[in-house]
Amino acid sequence: VLIKLRPDEAQKMLDRLIDYLRATLQASRATEHALAEEFERLSDYLALMQLRMGERLRVALDLPGELAGIAVPPLLLQPLVENAIKHGLEPQVAGGELCVTARRIAGRLVLEVLDSGAGLGNTGAPAGPGTGFGLAQVRERLAQRYGEAAGFELAPRCGGGSVARIEVPA
Repeated sequence: VLIKLRPDEAQKMLDRLIDYLRATLQASRATEHALAEEFERLSDYLALMQLRMGERLRVALDLPGELAGIAVPPLLLQPLVENAIKHGLEPQVAGGELCVTARRIAGRLVLEVLDSGAGLGNTGAPAGPGTGFGLAQVRERLAQRYGEAAGFELAPRCGGGSVARIEVPA
């Protein structure tokens, strides 16, 4: 649609898509990378989604500098961000806010993906239809890398929406 209506934006979106695909292909070959790289991949993906959703998607990424070098499995947060958009924000006419944060709390790295979207259904799973593949992948990758030391939770967010929270040793 953008190609016909706004060719300049379509070219930007295509350029971003190529950069994103190249970076994710490289990341998929690694067993870990710096948290800063994880946030860069999210930034690339979210730039694409913002071109698609426009003002309906408001984004904040918060990575303190002292946490940037911590090693994490590549593309760990990606499925959580995709779920927040697909199940939480896209179904709402007004869209909403997506925030990805990293914190160190009591010697643990805490990563959160928060959205102001549709929230979770009665089962505690995303409200819209899905396969559960992304959440299963996150759990599996955390178990492989951190074993019992990892924690993952998907919960309703106070005030609406949802929060996906990962805790691993820092």
